[in-house]
Amino acid sequence: MNESTTPIMSPTDAIKKQLPLTQSLTRYLNTRCSESVLKQLSLEVEDSSQQVKTHIFFDQEHHRPTSARSYPIVYQRKRIGALNLLKHADLPGTSPSELTNLSDQIGILVKRNAIQTLSHQYLGKSASLQGYSDQILNLEKTIERIAAKLCPVFIQAESGSEVIDVACSIHFSSYAKHHPFYEIDCASCDEEDFAKKLHHINSSMNQGCIFFSHIDALSVSQQKYLLEQLTTQSNNATSYTSKIDLQRVRVISASEQDIQAMVDNEQFLPSLWHKLNFFNLNIPPLRERPEDIQEMVEQLSELYQLSPEQHLTEQAKLMLKNYRWPNNVAELEKVLLRAFTLAQENNIGEQTLATIYPQLAAATDYSLSNKQCVDHLLAGNLTPFQKYHPSLQKALSFIMQNWQRDISLKELSANAFVSPSHLSYLFKRALQRSFKQILAELRIRKACELIEHNPNLRITDLCMEVGFGDLSHFEKIFRRYTNMSPREYKKKYQP
Repeated sequence: MNESTTPIMSPTDAIKKQLPLTQSLTRYLNTRCSESVLKQLSLEVEDSSQQVKTHIFFDQEHHRPTSARSYPIVYQRKRIGALNLLKHADLPGTSPSELTNLSDQIGILVKRNAIQTLSHQYLGKSASLQGYSDQILNLEKTIERIAAKLCPVFIQAESGSEVIDVACSIHFSSYAKHHPFYEIDCASCDEEDFAKKLHHINSSMNQGCIFFSHIDALSVSQQKYLLEQLTTQSNNATSYTSKIDLQRVRVISASEQDIQAMVDNEQFLPSLWHKLNFFNLNIPPLRERPEDIQEMVEQLSELYQLSPEQHLTEQAKLMLKNYRWPNNVAELEKVLLRAFTLAQENNIGEQTLATIYPQLAAATDYSLSNKQCVDHLLAGNLTPFQKYHPSLQKALSFIMQNWQRDISLKELSANAFVSPSHLSYLFKRALQRSFKQILAELRIRKACELIEHNPNLRITDLCMEVGFGDLSHFEKIFRRYTNMSPREYKKKYQP
């Protein structure tokens, strides 16, 4: 499939390099496009830094068709390929802006593949972000912009997040990608060790990147020493300096703590924070992007399987997706390593996962009953829903405030900032019922309250008051939830 006219590698090497990129792009487009849409697209990309070229046709019946329109794929203002719309068919329900957005995100994935290769080449491990959630793709879009400029970057993230992957993505997306990348774990260095490591790096590198993880762990004296080493001047651009020259060396730092709060409490030097916090990146926690978990599980399963026969059942994957992962990707990786190492059977199910990692079973047993869910909404109490996905919380809040209106799934998903299909999945996964079912019971419970306060209320007025436009439908739903008609319910409270 490599179409280069002047290959500089063997055919086998070319295929090996091309395959991960093709697989990644195909997986991504399968998550974003229906089969009918895919058949009307073709994709061609080239990564000159890796000497990789790939051309993907999703419609096998029309190999190499002509294109009606081409959407350029660009990374850091350089064209690296095109997403082609074929002539023989239209794309109902897919707008040009959506195709433009697809082409932008494909550029990010092409670069992600290059980062994996470079990090493996220079660091001995593939360090790049995974998943196709909007949060991660938007983060990588920001990385694309700031990597072009050699400025300090600060990364804020919870414990176990993909901090090293973000740092590597910044470095290997920059023009200095072939220069050294050094990491100093500030939490593991005493005063003398920290000074020795900095001296060694300063004496051995002219360009590249220094990554300070757990920067909040530095003592005040270590902070002062680091501040002394940071300079924006260089007397001789062709020689090594005794200090970190910010004009030639990028400094990336990361912390789980709020550094600004430490500055306010006089635990961190304001002048050092000013130098480190030029660009600020936040890594979204894994619980806020459950759609990334499936992709990570697939990748880590391939890494930790003891044999090809080992695999997780669909119920086990759902269990992993429902867990909130307080220690993020590091915890997910630990669980999968344990599961594939300790499991006696090849089909690893929920029970095995719960035995190996009991926190999974304890955390997944938190679903509210239908009555409890509606009780909290009636009381205007959203606190019990804080353990759920943020988009689900937004949807429940919107329902609570607009329950009398004719709410559509499309409107609800727009207010929750998520797609309709994903919102439906969140309701089913977390609450075991659709939003229509919750809305219907909420309205019926409101109707019961109104009857209890005013048993002489007319049924037609009651129907309109609680948001039902059709009387017969209202009476049917009322009977479903109360086992009696509205008139029978009224008689219970009439004197």
